[in-house]
Amino acid sequence: MRNPARPGQVIPARRSALRVMGATLAAVVVMGVVAPSQAGWLSKLIEGAERAGARTAAHGLHALDGAARHIKNLPRQAEGGAVLAAQAMPEGHWRFVNQAGETFTAGTPEEVRRAGSVLVPEAKANAHLVVYVTEDTIFSYRAALHDLPKGTELHVVVGTDSYRVLRRGAGAGEQFYAEISRGLVVRMSDAKAFAEAVWQLARPLNKANVRVLALEPDGPSVLASAPRIDPASGRALIDVIDPASLAGAMRAVRGQTLLVTGRIEGGLLHVQPASGAERSVPLGELFKAAEEGDVNLIVLRAASTPRQPGGRNWFWQKIQVKGLDEALQRARLADFLDGLAGPGRRFEAVAAPSGRLRATLELEPVDLPAATGSRPLGDIVSDMVADITGNIVFAGARANMQSSERQREIDTRIIPGVPSGLQISYLIFFAFGLLGVPISRRWWQRIWPPESRSEYAGALGYRLARLVRGGAFLLVFLPLTAPASMPLALLKQVWDMLMAPVRAWRWLASWGRGPARQVQAGARRAADAGPGDWPTLDRPAVSNRFPNR
Repeated sequence: MRNPARPGQVIPARRSALRVMGATLAAVVVMGVVAPSQAGWLSKLIEGAERAGARTAAHGLHALDGAARHIKNLPRQAEGGAVLAAQAMPEGHWRFVNQAGETFTAGTPEEVRRAGSVLVPEAKANAHLVVYVTEDTIFSYRAALHDLPKGTELHVVVGTDSYRVLRRGAGAGEQFYAEISRGLVVRMSDAKAFAEAVWQLARPLNKANVRVLALEPDGPSVLASAPRIDPASGRALIDVIDPASLAGAMRAVRGQTLLVTGRIEGGLLHVQPASGAERSVPLGELFKAAEEGDVNLIVLRAASTPRQPGGRNWFWQKIQVKGLDEALQRARLADFLDGLAGPGRRFEAVAAPSGRLRATLELEPVDLPAATGSRPLGDIVSDMVADITGNIVFAGARANMQSSERQREIDTRIIPGVPSGLQISYLIFFAFGLLGVPISRRWWQRIWPPESRSEYAGALGYRLARLVRGGAFLLVFLPLTAPASMPLALLKQVWDMLMAPVRAWRWLASWGRGPARQVQAGARRAADAGPGDWPTLDRPAVSNRFPNR
């Protein structure tokens, strides 16, 4: 039983609790000040390494390997045609790879033109040639494309996908476009803008996160965190919202995609409600609110009267429609916009950065021949688009969305809501802190001395206190002191290694001098002793083991 505390005395358990609170508060303050600065330069270093790795993969020596893997599973050309992967080299040469993995290097335009017959001997002299080139071939060595045989069908390999390359103009003003879908193309003039546009169009559309809005002046002023479901059909209903309240309502739908229909003129979004005159909303305010609310906002531009959608959201379609379920599983933003474009029309997608975390995407009509043939997915999407837009005439789109860099950062997070740079920094400093444990442990014992068993009435409280102390050291103090403890620990190890021969020499010297010193000490004691103290044979030593005998 513990003695009661005297007035004004802090009992040991209470002292331990105050110690915990003080250490926790200090750790929070230090983490708030030190961790962001540590994470800043480290996250920039990691981001730079990732960008360098991406550039190496797209423009380096491994780019042709990726293109060769891509064509390996493609069907072979009929009527003696040939499919090749190719990359233009800085010195003016070309490297070609066939579907069997065989390589051919061409150093002159004549060798380039006969690469198909060399790698695909069964191909005819004037057979159809399909070449899949790397990104750097178009962005860095575009002039070398004129060495390819006339009539060559050109594709560009981007990651694991490929897109047909379209040309417009001639000579120095010739433009190259990547055909993303039947009605969408991306100009290949800037590598960074092209990569951002392709990534945005390939963004998957999660039907649970797509909200279709109808801007009505008499509508609600807030948005529910999830769409309302029609009990009869099981489909999500169109969300009605007051245009003036849309910017403030985006905070409730963080991480979702909002579709809005209207006409854009002079920086204003004009909408036609079900009754009454047109209303306008500043488009810049909507995009700013989307950025602050972490929302992907897509504005569908109407060519005429900007009527608002009504009915149900087709992304939540529950009625059996042939091929719709499969289409929704593979639906991308490009498929949705391609369905809006309709047959016989082309739109160019242009992406631009909007800060470090956001990107804008615009769709404008472009004068290019429409693609022939139809795609089942695009047809299915086209049939359902009218349910969203109210049969508006689509004239383009403007979107403010999370950038590819931001989305990749979110995908790499281990703990949701905590920036990946801070998490990676913590793990790295934790690993560094393990190397400096001998140093940081001594510091920790001065800040928070070990608990004494006598301070606690029960074993449970003592063990919990030790657990709290150990957890605070391992999870907080260890990574925070890593920048100081690890170098000191490494310096101590280096010093111990350098002084190891000296310590070994001292040990050997002291070991050799030990027996000699013992002999000298014995001789000195014998010389100092008198004759009467010397033991003799006729005078045995008296034992005091049994003093009473």
